[in-house]
Amino acid sequence: LGRSPAGSMVEGLAYLTGYPYGCVEQTMSRALPNAVVARAFRQLGIGDPVVQHELPAQINAGLQRLYKFQTSNGGWGWWENDVAAAYQTAWVVFGLAQTAEAGYEVDETVLARGLSYLLQNHWEFDLPSQAFALYVISLVAPDNSVDVMLSLTKQAEQLDPFGQAALALALHHNGETAAAQAMLAHLGAGAVEDDDGLYWPVANPDGIYERKAMASATRSTALALRAFLAIQPDNPRIPAMVRWLMAHRQAQGWGTTNETAFALLALTDYLFATTPVEAETPYTVTLNDTVVAGGTINALQPSVQITLTAAQLAVGQNSLQIATAEGTPLYYRLVEQSYAPQGFQQRAGVVTVTRRYFDAQTGEALTAATVGQLVQVQLSVQLSKPASYLLVEDRLPGGLIALNERLGADWQRTLAESHPYYNDDLRYNQKEIRG
Repeated sequence: LGRSPAGSMVEGLAYLTGYPYGCVEQTMSRALPNAVVARAFRQLGIGDPVVQHELPAQINAGLQRLYKFQTSNGGWGWWENDVAAAYQTAWVVFGLAQTAEAGYEVDETVLARGLSYLLQNHWEFDLPSQAFALYVISLVAPDNSVDVMLSLTKQAEQLDPFGQAALALALHHNGETAAAQAMLAHLGAGAVEDDDGLYWPVANPDGIYERKAMASATRSTALALRAFLAIQPDNPRIPAMVRWLMAHRQAQGWGTTNETAFALLALTDYLFATTPVEAETPYTVTLNDTVVAGGTINALQPSVQITLTAAQLAVGQNSLQIATAEGTPLYYRLVEQSYAPQGFQQRAGVVTVTRRYFDAQTGEALTAATVGQLVQVQLSVQLSKPASYLLVEDRLPGGLIALNERLGADWQRTLAESHPYYNDDLRYNQKEIRG
């Protein structure tokens, strides 16, 4: 239960902060909302002071990791060893700029190199990524690429809602008021309203790997909300956008780390644009005519979590009622979790790992090597049945050093049980060279 979006924002931050993985997108999606929401909570006087005290160190750790991931040409890929990708680079530059605006120290050289990559390469991006890149450029270096932004408005029909919102914001930040209003009107015409509120669906499938822009209704609706708050802050449809985002929260965040980050940024803008709730908000939760929880929610504790066990539920239909004072808003989310017993998992069977050495120049198989000889190592892994989660460690023989740290093969070939199906697919990977 929460008396404003602030409660869900606290939960969203906890989800991002505790997320156990760390590609470029996930790292930025943790650091950026932490910085922006922390500033909002400080200024609005809400949230846990202890958590806010811990955020600067977490934000700095994320920034340092992103600095390490930057490629030689100034961009960012998905991982440290990837080529620069359009959306990933725009997302990181956007995050660095917003983090700096929130009052945290950002390496200006890293930011400048990222901006340079966008300025030099945005022409080659797909349209939604180009629109987002132009929005990012408008934040970091206003008055750049204005002609390109105006030209892109002629292709508004080809932009998805996310691209339209990004372009509207780009035009707005560059003072192109009429064009920004026109793009916002075009964006608003594509909105869909249902019982949950107002949102923007995604009609086209997302790209793959380097071209993946992580499109989703949540992300599009969040950026659209930011656009309306910036360009038409009094638009009467804004509360419906907020309701939809609040209705589509999940047990942890809003789905992916990128969706959660965009939702948090949009709701932060909304908090700044609205009058905060000053008084305490009372609540009562009744299950099958029995009061199971009650209390108040205040600024220091903007949300509360109530857990009901299976033993409290009746067989068949149950009735759950949530009540508060008349005229007082109260947001709620119901999450059902169940755990079914599972039998013993069979092992994957025999795993065969074969290592061979070759002369890197002639391709001849080797059984011995001489000083100064360049050696190519080939590892082959064969499984008797389909399996996942495999870790292979190949120790360096004495006297050899790694000259090329990139993995030579990052594709797999699989044979389905029912019919032949071959799939060559890029895989995320992480390598470690130890002496």
